[in-house]
Amino acid sequence: MRVTENETFFIDITEKKCPMTTVYVRVKLDTMTSGQRLEIHLRGTETRKNVCASVKALGHTILENSPVTGSQNLYYLTVKHC
Repeated sequence: MRVTENETFFIDITEKKCPMTTVYVRVKLDTMTSGQRLEIHLRGTETRKNVCASVKALGHTILENSPVTGSQNLYYLTVKHC
């Protein structure tokens, strides 16, 4: 299968605990190429803060950072691999 530049991947870390949440995100980002996107579903404001900081420190761009409508304490991020 050929990987396209604008392909979007998904990872659900809602059941993972810090610091492993950032590890799962990093491992997935390491398999991606520039221009691809990663949608991340996560739980908790602390996890959200840590994952955002990690993604930015790795040099990637957060395109969306929002709560999941109708779900308490669930969030999703969309990250562009740079």
